[in-house]
Amino acid sequence: MAWKVNAAVGAAIIGVVGAVSAAFINGWFSTHKTDDKPKPELSCAFPAVRVDAPNQVGGTYETTAKLMCPPSEGTKYYLISQMDNVGEKGTEHPMFCPRDPIGPGAEKKTYTSERDIHSSPVGSTRSLYYVGVNDDQEQQLLANLHDTCAWSLPAGVAKVSNTIEVKRGWE
Repeated sequence: MAWKVNAAVGAAIIGVVGAVSAAFINGWFSTHKTDDKPKPELSCAFPAVRVDAPNQVGGTYETTAKLMCPPSEGTKYYLISQMDNVGEKGTEHPMFCPRDPIGPGAEKKTYTSERDIHSSPVGSTRSLYYVGVNDDQEQQLLANLHDTCAWSLPAGVAKVSNTIEVKRGWE
């Protein structure tokens, strides 16, 4: 009877060692593949776009946007120039001005744009950042423009870049 128990214990140990060995070998081979199959692209981490501009500017200035992760199909990125406290005293509100759309298939590179803010008063500040919008959100954003800016962003719009502050410091 004792030899039956010892045989059962021995078989269990051999089974465990075999399973562990197989898992190790499979794990090693799965991380050390030698085939040349294309690997799927990893999803992008935040930020998808890195925006930069001087923090003090005159009537014109330049922005750069380094695209690190192009938008997926059915999505676009828009640079938002957000100004707070716009309007007459007592009716102040934010304004969101969409610029420079980036669509699916855009090349991963640095894009440069010239800005003209001569109509903004000296001392005014704006926040610059990119948002991602789907087709419905883009239609809402563009349909709600007053001249070239909107008083709000569509629900569910998310930032896909860092935010920078630009102050008009001189004429």
